Amino acid sequence: MNLKYSVLMFGVLLIMGCASKVTLATTEVYPVRWFPGFAMAGLLLKEKTPVGNQQDIKALLNEPWYMPFELINLQTKEVFSADRCSQILPTITQLETDKPYEFPPFIYLTAMCAAAESIIKARPAQYSFLSNFKLDADFSRHAPKNLALVISVSEWKRILQNTKIVSWADVETVKFVSKKDEHQAKYDLTGAYQEVSLIARGDFNYDNIEDILLYVKAHVVDGSYVSYRLFWLTKTDENSSLTLIREYPVSD
Repeated sequence: MNLKYSVLMFGVLLIMGCASKVTLATTEVYPVRWFPGFAMAGLLLKEKTPVGNQQDIKALLNEPWYMPFELINLQTKEVFSADRCSQILPTITQLETDKPYEFPPFIYLTAMCAAAESIIKARPAQYSFLSNFKLDADFSRHAPKNLALVISVSEWKRILQNTKIVSWADVETVKFVSKKDEHQAKYDLTGAYQEVSLIARGDFNYDNIEDILLYVKAHVVDGSYVSYRLFWLTKTDENSSLTLIREYPVSD
């Protein structure tokens, strides 16, 4: 190998090495983040626990709640007492409390347990098309129809089966939106309202694209109906609407 060829190859390798470093340096990473709507640490446990990373959230699964619940497994008919997420997560969708006054706090707790488990397992994303995501008046037009508040089971099944109904706005009209902050907003409907909170960002389905996790509380104004739901949503390009990855509990 002559000197001229050696110098040429060294220059090519040097340029390739620099290019590689530049590529790595400019690659953007979207970390896993959570926001005040994720309330496990401060509101639901016996003692407030600092949360700085995903391992801290994992530790919360074994922390006792502010009160225990008597539960029944709908499949096995086993009755037992639970006071922490780790006791219910393996069979969370099969459990129920038979005390009506405990039902709202219990389903709220199960939603937060499911959210915690998802945040723990989330990964940083390499790509994101959610930079312009906002909980604003236009949100219902871009959100999937699964976010709509429909109490009637038969009507809900009809909506889910109708492919022409795509967005939340296709199902019901949002009359007014009031924002608490950039992560929380209240959507007033006819005789009801939904409080929507962005509680986490991250790659929840491991496709390297950033997703969002929303918590939705629905309440009927002149009634006792209340629901707590979670929605994992994403966008696969800048111009698309939000698409559903997963929901909890699953729509029938």
